[in-house]
Amino acid sequence: MEKFRNKFIAFMYGRNGPDKLYRASVAVFMVLAVINIFVHSVILSVISWALFIWTMFRCFSKNVYKRSQENQAYLRLEEKVVKKFGMTKTMLTDKEHCYKKCRHCKAYLRLPKRSGTHTAVCPKCGEKITVKIR
Repeated sequence: MEKFRNKFIAFMYGRNGPDKLYRASVAVFMVLAVINIFVHSVILSVISWALFIWTMFRCFSKNVYKRSQENQAYLRLEEKVVKKFGMTKTMLTDKEHCYKKCRHCKAYLRLPKRSGTHTAVCPKCGEKITVKIR
């Protein structure tokens, strides 16, 4: 077994290997495969297997620079999505504050939940905003 392990390590030397995009695409492949068990769609099967082949190609590719760029693009997209949904979760669970978006820079302002009309200053762009809280 040790001999096989050493040969595999030698084979993977200089190759991209698994990264965050690899893990995400394998997860999507598995979800599509499970859905396809119940749906029995040829199109879904082709899409899921094409995704799997692309994932394995990325993993064993020797063009590490190109695969690294792909992974960085994925990480930027993932950060945007996580940031968006993280703020949504915060806004839904926080009962003591009201969240309003700045019209100028689109930053979220966290304001105390007191009814009435208030004037707030955006900490990001300095724009004065009149906010009506019910």
